[in-house]
Amino acid sequence: MARTGIGTIIGRKSVSKGKEYSRIWVYIPTKVSEDTAFPFEIGAPCLVEINEEKRQLVVKPIAEKEAASLGWRKRNRKK
Repeated sequence: MARTGIGTIIGRKSVSKGKEYSRIWVYIPTKVSEDTAFPFEIGAPCLVEINEEKRQLVVKPIAEKEAASLGWRKRNRKK
């Protein structure tokens, strides 16, 4: 059980419909994601907020219905 670990911010350039975008991923260590307290499921939406006062990135689980009302779209990924 590991509730803390060192992750990494990863950035990549992506092109979609002729426009270039920066994509950012946050790598979460396996030992953290496999902890029984890990509150996320692969593919589920999450709310991402910046807490300016604490200078922190906050990631919280969010219901699909609420996420959809904020513009999130469920994507069917190819396997």
